[in-house]
Amino acid sequence: MDAKAPGGDATISAGPRPRLERVSGRLQLRTKRSDADGGTAIDQSRQEGSFKVRYPRLYDGAGLEAVVLNTAGGVTDGDRFALQATAVADTHLTLTTQAAERVYRALDGEARLDVRLAAEAGATLFWLPQETILYDGGRLARSFDISFHPSARILLCEMVVLGRTAHGETVREGLLTDRWRVRRGGALVYADALRLDGAIAERAGGPATLSGARAFASLVWVAPDAEERLDALRALFDDPAMTAGASAWDGMLAIRLVAADAARLRAMVTALVAHLAGTVPRVWAI
Repeated sequence: MDAKAPGGDATISAGPRPRLERVSGRLQLRTKRSDADGGTAIDQSRQEGSFKVRYPRLYDGAGLEAVVLNTAGGVTDGDRFALQATAVADTHLTLTTQAAERVYRALDGEARLDVRLAAEAGATLFWLPQETILYDGGRLARSFDISFHPSARILLCEMVVLGRTAHGETVREGLLTDRWRVRRGGALVYADALRLDGAIAERAGGPATLSGARAFASLVWVAPDAEERLDALRALFDDPAMTAGASAWDGMLAIRLVAADAARLRAMVTALVAHLAGTVPRVWAI
């Protein structure tokens, strides 16, 4: 496409759009039994690109807490992130994030996040990141592959917020895809898929989707007492402004939450995580 140059007859060629800089991050973690006290220690910790990890010395829960940081300050199309973590036998690992992850408007394509977690015999593994905030035009594709020994305990949590209501933001269009695959002893025991694409505000307004709500969460708890926790967890669903449901089967418990805003969602998720895990990550309160 050609255009007239200001004040003259010459033309200016628009040419191809310049390639913008994109970021990547990769994180690999592995625990081990501590020789000093038999607790959990770091065996392997490798970080690349904009993914960093910190290990707070003060932690209210058991085991080891790993706090993941994205120094890029958010994600956009073309960014690529991968996280792999293993809790070895009889160790306890909690993974969280320093802050909510922000997904900014995309120009072309989508950002990707691939998470692979493993828990060996007798291990406890908690995946408890803070919210993912999708801005108007943001595009993100995520995958979660979790494998665990039948004697391990795992807690998985993901919170998504469609724009910040306090700032009057509306997510008119964009993309968010989630793919969950959870395997116990090599057998697939939980599979879930989410795709919000195109006119998100319009499609999320339907009664079969979010009914106009702006925040939602999914939690999965796998432990010997999972089915016994069902009634106690349902008793926590005491906010009439939320839609919540829980099901338990085969040693697993799955929870869905839909809320009008992030604050309500966060409060309910905090109560549920505290009930299941005994505590919440310290950075959630900062």
